[in-house]
Amino acid sequence: MPRQLNIHSDGAYQIAHRLAKQRGVSVTEVVTDALRREQDSRAPTQEVSPEQAAETIRILLEASERAARAAAPGASSDHSDLYEEHWLP
Repeated sequence: MPRQLNIHSDGAYQIAHRLAKQRGVSVTEVVTDALRREQDSRAPTQEVSPEQAAETIRILLEASERAARAAAPGASSDHSDLYEEHWLP
């Protein structure tokens, strides 16, 4: 025998019945689908191992060092000359 779930909410009742009618399915299917979607949306993301994280950091550091070496002599990210004393352009 299937188990029963009682939800004491007029709003939930109205929404579930309206969706069931629109979709041509049972209220049980509407509620089950909504619960499944909620569960799937909160599924934990894949965890990264410490080794994977270390490899990613190593790759990013190498890319950063290559970019720094490729910069023209005297190049800077200082753009203070473009702003006045109150940091307005």
